[in-house]
Amino acid sequence: MTAMPAAQPERPRADAAARRARRAVLRAHHPDLGGDPAELIHRLAALTRPDTSSRPVVVRRPRGLRGLVAWWRERRRRRTRPPRVH
Repeated sequence: MTAMPAAQPERPRADAAARRARRAVLRAHHPDLGGDPAELIHRLAALTRPDTSSRPVVVRRPRGLRGLVAWWRERRRRRTRPPRVH
């Protein structure tokens, strides 16, 4: 009986495009290949900067028992009452 190889999740095309762009910047501006370190840092920062023109992110809060537990933990974490014992 042979073991099946683990299935690799497919990367979205955006991740692949971002990886190609990052590798192109590294090839063109890496100091070990004769590039300027400051230019490399500047261009990599521009690639990793979040895009503010994208859609808003929707975050769903947990519902049901999971939501109740999350609410209780947050409530206990924010407790401002001083301890009884000094």
